[in-house]
Amino acid sequence: MFKYIVLSILFLFLASSEVCAQKNIENQQLLWLRYNLRLKLSDSYQITQEFDERNFVSPWRQHQFLARTRLERTFNNRWKAAVGLTIIEQSLPANPEVKNYHNITELTPQFEVYNKQALTNKLALEHRYWTDFRFFEQPDGSFEFNNLRARYRLELQYNVVETVTLKVFDEIFLNVGSKIVNNVFDQNRVGGSVQYMPTKAMGLELGYFNSFQQRPTGVDFYNRNIFRFTIHHNVNFKKSKLHA
Repeated sequence: MFKYIVLSILFLFLASSEVCAQKNIENQQLLWLRYNLRLKLSDSYQITQEFDERNFVSPWRQHQFLARTRLERTFNNRWKAAVGLTIIEQSLPANPEVKNYHNITELTPQFEVYNKQALTNKLALEHRYWTDFRFFEQPDGSFEFNNLRARYRLELQYNVVETVTLKVFDEIFLNVGSKIVNNVFDQNRVGGSVQYMPTKAMGLELGYFNSFQQRPTGVDFYNRNIFRFTIHHNVNFKKSKLHA
């Protein structure tokens, strides 16, 4: 297991550090506000719904609005999988100085697999394998498949107490498809967060991560410092139904 962990970390480091020496880097600051609803249907199935408002900070302007719906299947205490659809409204160009922007919609069906390893009674390591199928809106209002994007996240979770969890993670994004020429490497995100769940039903999470993203030119990059605030809301539908 230790060998696998080391190889995973080494892969993330090599894949992301390969582009760090490039120039033409644009620095941006963003704030993401997210509502994360988890609707538990049974011991094996749950539906999750996310709404994510993403804004540039200086100057203040919308960057993206995201809505993600997923059906998740838990197999055991280590493995789970999910399928879902994400709808993204993106404001272009991605430059906060530009006020006369336009919106474009992206539809992204996705498939995910999670594996969680308990290292100690407080410490766990989670691997997330995620595949996006990206369809972009065309001028006539139709949608056209553009590319597949593969994502891998390695996250370390530490339960300080029952209600508080610390997380650190590194996630790499890779583009695959005939339309991808110069930016096979899409981006790398590295950061951490503190999650506070005073009850099983409601909680808050505050995090920061850096996103280093390669643009389609291959020589231009975004270096984004992102603060994310999340409201977690868990509803046990099965339990509520029994007590109705």
